[in-house]
Amino acid sequence: MYCPLCKAEYRQGFTTCSDCQIALIATQQEADAVAVDRLWTGDNRKKMEKILDGLLDAEIPFRSKETLKSQAWPWLSMLLFRFMKPRPAFEFHIDVMNKDSAKSEEVLRKIEDAEKVDEEED
Repeated sequence: MYCPLCKAEYRQGFTTCSDCQIALIATQQEADAVAVDRLWTGDNRKKMEKILDGLLDAEIPFRSKETLKSQAWPWLSMLLFRFMKPRPAFEFHIDVMNKDSAKSEEVLRKIEDAEKVDEEED
């Protein structure tokens, strides 16, 4: 059994992906055939959380991933910490199934429009 979104493998008897909360597919070939699109990439945790909440409200399955950004000279960042604005250390990715891309893009657009309105009011 395989998840069509995150491609994780499960033992027989499981029917739902514990991470993505969607139905599993019988074979790896079927799971690999399901196209997955990157909806958003960024380093703003609050924005990522807004997007994930919007996808949950719209009942769109998603996969989110947090990765540590690599820095060429981490010691330099530590030395200059007092003089520079710290850079975000993490990068976030949100993936959705291709069949849900249009609906998830609309969710993302609404969130970005609301952020623009909030910025204009400030």
